[in-house]
Amino acid sequence: MKIKYLRKIVRIKQNRWINLTHLYLKDLYDKTIETNSIIKNQILQFLPFLIASFLTGTVAFLYSRLFSYTEELSLYIFEINRSYIFISAPICFLISWWLVKRFAPYARGSGIPQVMASIELAKPRSNYIIETFLGVKIIFIKVASSAVKVLGGGILGREGPTIQISSSIFYLVQKWVPKWWMPVSQKNILIAGAASGLAAAFNTPLGGIIFAIEELSKFHIKYSKSPLFIAVIIAGLTAQGFGGSYLYLAYPKIDFTGWNVALGLILVSVISGYFGSKMCVILLRFMNYFNSIKNRRNEIGLVLLSSFFVAACIYFFGAEAMGSGKEIMVRTLFTTSKTVEWYLPFIRMIGLVTSFGIGGAGGVFAPSLSAGACFGALIAQLLHFTGGNADALILIGMTAFLTGVTRAPFTSAIIIFEMTDRHSIIFFLLLSAIIANVIAYYVDRHPFYEQLKANYIQEVT
Repeated sequence: MKIKYLRKIVRIKQNRWINLTHLYLKDLYDKTIETNSIIKNQILQFLPFLIASFLTGTVAFLYSRLFSYTEELSLYIFEINRSYIFISAPICFLISWWLVKRFAPYARGSGIPQVMASIELAKPRSNYIIETFLGVKIIFIKVASSAVKVLGGGILGREGPTIQISSSIFYLVQKWVPKWWMPVSQKNILIAGAASGLAAAFNTPLGGIIFAIEELSKFHIKYSKSPLFIAVIIAGLTAQGFGGSYLYLAYPKIDFTGWNVALGLILVSVISGYFGSKMCVILLRFMNYFNSIKNRRNEIGLVLLSSFFVAACIYFFGAEAMGSGKEIMVRTLFTTSKTVEWYLPFIRMIGLVTSFGIGGAGGVFAPSLSAGACFGALIAQLLHFTGGNADALILIGMTAFLTGVTRAPFTSAIIIFEMTDRHSIIFFLLLSAIIANVIAYYVDRHPFYEQLKANYIQEVT
């Protein structure tokens, strides 16, 4: 009896261990299946972002090269004979306007308001309208129109167009994803596309992320942070892989010594913020007037008149009255020639209004930075600053003017910080951006891009 009892106990324990082992293995199997399912879903979720950001980095690099070549060619033509600008400007402005007017009306301008409108329209009832603002046709017309206008001496940048181009790439990738694929939020992919475009254009990943948070995202960033970060990183690394690691404005020597530098910071921030915002008010009025013209001959006439005005400015005031203005930033920051004529920032602002306002494609980021650099250099001359102190005011002017245009102070400060890798000035950049933002608010309470976005939405709905 005792032996039978012991055997029974052993069998019970063996069965218990078998059951426990079975339960453990089953639990392990279920967790493995669940983990594999999560990994699969994450891969399916992120793969469109990875593909789109790689394409964005590639296209942004090619576009930057094309833009640089056309700028160099326009300067070369000007140096051969400055009178040629009266031929090249009207022809190029007219072609740029016609390309947009004929093939893709919503490829005009910088493209940022169109992206903002697309994000706002990313809803079940209105997402079909997004094709108006983003797509293959937009990409090609955006590149061609902006490059042609710069060839004619137009004061334009490529950063805004790159944002619309990258958002178009992300939109197309999502559109081509099979129906059985893991669902991808359209709003998330558009925001990631815009941030990737800015990051690839300036090589400023933090600027791209801050831009997405500050300017584009109207909901909590936690819902899109992982795809956004991945997209920005991949797009930036791809652009760097083709063009190499670089800083847009290298390493300027920065100094901030003496109480009068604080005075200079306030002066530059107030003046640059005011004129940045005021330029947008004038630009918006000019654009609204141009868009109100219904007669095709009158439209062509205003395009030609604007082109001759830009050509005259270039002819009489020189090469610094044309193009994106990067040469002005480089000269004032990295040479001993930090002086600018008092009229140069105003010539560049007027040139930007006439170049941008008549249709065609092109951005305002780089021209805004160059105008701000001119104001910074002028105040530095007024206060007799040299060397690092002058460089500090030039960077503050760039930050403040861009803030006046975009009303995105943190984006503006972070972009300048990343362009130069000058950690010592980050707090001064932030302070100048905040001052400029306050001044801009009193000039016009409605941000430039927000007004354009509202106009675009009203046009298509």
